[in-house]
Order: sequence, then structure tokens, then C-alpha cells
Amino acid sequence: MAEVFRHDLTVSDPEVLPALGERTGMRFGYSSTDPDFSYRLSRAGDERVAVSAVHVGGTMSLWGDTGAFTVANVRGVRYDWQVREETGAAAAGSSVLFRPEYSSLVVAQDVDVTMAHLPVELVQATADTVYGTKTAVGFTSSAPASARLAQYWSALARYGAGVVASEAFAEPLVRAELTRHLAVGLLECFPLVGDREERYLSMEAQAHRYRVAVQFFDDHAAAPVTVEDAARAAGTTTRALVQAFRANHPLGLTPAQYLRRIRLDAAHRDLREADPRAGNTVKEIASRWGFTHAGRFAQYYRQAFGVPPHHTLHR
Repeated sequence: MAEVFRHDLTVSDPEVLPALGERTGMRFGYSSTDPDFSYRLSRAGDERVAVSAVHVGGTMSLWGDTGAFTVANVRGVRYDWQVREETGAAAAGSSVLFRPEYSSLVVAQDVDVTMAHLPVELVQATADTVYGTKTAVGFTSSAPASARLAQYWSALARYGAGVVASEAFAEPLVRAELTRHLAVGLLECFPLVGDREERYLSMEAQAHRYRVAVQFFDDHAAAPVTVEDAARAAGTTTRALVQAFRANHPLGLTPAQYLRRIRLDAAHRDLREADPRAGNTVKEIASRWGFTHAGRFAQYYRQAFGVPPHHTLHR
């Protein structure tokens, strides 16, 4: 399980900030001559995702590059940015993407910034899964692709900040879902290099395979069906179906994990309705739903429902 970290601090000396930024790949220098300068940071994350909430009081400048994809959503008086030759202003609630190895310059004044930090490897793996391609991820601009997508990212940034600030962020499934939302949001909100129509055709094909396979599993969970049967029903290969599930299932489950979960749900219902006095047993019900290894079934069941299966049977 990835370790969760949290950092909260307030500083008035910009010279201490580079050491803090390195933890999320922000290789920046900072400067301020404003006597009222202050910098307040609240950051949390794990090895896959981090979200920072920053308040800058007064005026400061920062320059450098980043080792991770970092999206800053900004509200405040002033946030002028330059990423290589591209320039913009993001102080009115818009966002800017900082890309690895792209030199950047920012002048900020009295702003609140929510930043999402996503490792390059994570973004690449997400793009490979979502779009079904192996093209290296690259963006043509640091500004969102449209005003509508800029609004979407702003909403996503607020959602992410809320999740990170909550106690639920300690749960691995919550972090996994947030990571996926942010990674897919980055790919969709900022203009990618390459043929957008080709990517959407790939996404549409994957979504279709996913829907067909889910319906097949739901309809035939009680029958001796396999992942290969679902792939045939969806007109695709097992490998492509795995990719479709990872791209479309909210938790990124594989087809085998999805089938196991719906069979666990069915076994759970049968255990609740069973009568041990009539001879019903955990082994019998587990076998009915394809679980032949008692210890493994108990492990899966406890993970899903929080109690051993015999507790449900003898409740």
C-alpha cells in the first residue's frame, strides 16, 4: 500500500521553497522583494498523485521546470505565466499546465493556487490504456483546449482538493479513483499532440467492448463463463478487453476481477438467505459460484464485505 504524506507550513522566506518543490518534481527558484510576502502550503498525496493548495500573499516570481505534469488552477489578483514561448494570465480562475523539461516563468500576486502533480509514467500509462495507443504523451499548449474544458478542470481541481482534505483520502480505493480522474482529466482538458479523432474512435471502441462484456457477465454470472467468453461476445481479444475495462471501469478493474466481484455479490446474497439448520454451508454456496478454494474465497469475501463468510451465514 502506498504511503500517504501530508505537509502543512507557512513561510516568509522564498529561499526555503526550492527544497519543498523538489518533493513533487517542481525544480523552481523563487524570489520576492515584497515586505508583505507570505507563502502557505498544504499538500497531500502518495507516490502516484499529489495535490497542493497554495496561498501567495504579496508578489513573487518563480522560474524553472518540473519533473512531473503539474496543473495549476488559479484564483487571485495576478498570475502571469510563460512556458517556453507561450504566455498567458491565469488569475481569473483558469488553469495552466507545466510540462516536464519545459522552462517556465511565473509572476504571482495575492493568489490561491490548487496544483495537481502527476508523474510522467502514470500519465503515459493512462493514455495508453484510455486511448489504446502507444504514442508518447505530448501537449501542444499549456492552456486548456477550450473554455468548457477549462471550467471542467477547475471543477475537478476543487473536487480533488476536497478529497485530499478529507479523512477518506487515507483509503487506497479513494486515492486510486482520484488519481484516475485527474490523469484522464489532464489528457482530455489540455490539447494533446496527435489525431484527436483517432483517439476518440479508439475510446468509443473500448467503451463499446466494455459495455457488451459487462452485460454479458451480468447476464451469465451463474453460468460457467470465462473472460474469453466475454471477449468473444464483445468481438475482441482478451488482451483488448482487459484494456477496455481498465479504461472504463470506475476502479480500473480487470474483466476477471469484475466477474469475481459479481459472483461474490451473488454468494453474499445466498449466504444471507441461507439456513445453516437446513444444511446450507459456506463451502456449498462458494462452490455454486465458482469458488473452489475455501481459504481464497474467505479472503475475497472479507475484503469485499468486512467479515468472514461464516459470520453472514450464522448471523
